[in-house]
Amino acid sequence: MKKTIFKYLFKMQLKTMIFSSLSVFCLILLFDFAEVGRKFPISTIDETLFAIKLSLLRTPSTFGEILHYIYFLTATFSLWSLCKSNQMTILKSSGQSPQQILYPFVSFAIFVATIWILVFHPLGLFCERLFYEKAAAHVGYSEETNENIWIDCSRSDEIIFIKTIKESQINGLYLFNMANNRRIFAHQAMIKNDRWILKNVTSIDSDGIKNKDILEVPSKMSPDLISLLLKSPAKQDVYSLYKIYRIQKENLVTLRLYELGFHKLLANFANFILFALIAAIICFPINRYKTRTNIALKVMASAILLRFINSILESLAYSGIISAPFACWSLVSILLCLSIAVLIWKEA
Repeated sequence: MKKTIFKYLFKMQLKTMIFSSLSVFCLILLFDFAEVGRKFPISTIDETLFAIKLSLLRTPSTFGEILHYIYFLTATFSLWSLCKSNQMTILKSSGQSPQQILYPFVSFAIFVATIWILVFHPLGLFCERLFYEKAAAHVGYSEETNENIWIDCSRSDEIIFIKTIKESQINGLYLFNMANNRRIFAHQAMIKNDRWILKNVTSIDSDGIKNKDILEVPSKMSPDLISLLLKSPAKQDVYSLYKIYRIQKENLVTLRLYELGFHKLLANFANFILFALIAAIICFPINRYKTRTNIALKVMASAILLRFINSILESLAYSGIISAPFACWSLVSILLCLSIAVLIWKEA
């Protein structure tokens, strides 16, 4: 009996998820096509086909970024459908507890999250990489660069800020030596082996202000860390993020940009489970007077609020005000605990 109910609820979510995903994917594709058409001229059939190809390469990345919100819709409207058709009442009358009814939804959330982190996320990055390679052939289009990278070298009491970096070229490098109270500002820089080669440099220390055309400074980063830093954002995936995260922990070098990206991946995995619980809060206990519009408004309000708070926390993490683990996990952890507590209270 329990296996039959589990399979039924799992299949129901799968059908809803496929329908919602295809609908959202097509919608994103239209927006991406409009964006590509704005950047590239479309006047011939060949140019139109090229724009469609670029749109198809760009869409998987955007789709992967919002897949947990798509699951939020799936879980909410699947539970609402059970309530509306009185199937929830039948399940409870047959002895199924709210926890047992929610178990297939949490299991499906873990299933989708696993597919997302192992398939959709790497696939989205791969397609985005192809997008940049195809788009780079057009004049006036430049590939994205790494921006606003903070490097905290704990062993040497140095903090490095890189404004932009592409390949080995850096525009805007700021080096702060906390122990010697020394600050170095370079308009351009280049990473070569284990040294920073700085150009148009201004150095400020206890001896005053000094200007130099070229200055070489030893780098405290490992070669593996530098090689990953030089890659473009489109070439970073879950594996390289894990590698750079592991390297920075071993070398006591904290890169806030990549640490934040790594924890965001793991936190997004937990968000699938969180959205299953929030969906249950919206739909439990059974209320036959709830309408689809009422449910949709609650889903939209919850998603916008969570997105807004996450954006604020990420901004604080980029600025170094709070740590990357705290920025990514604080909201998820608090809401998971609150969701479980509210569900227990509602169904007690």
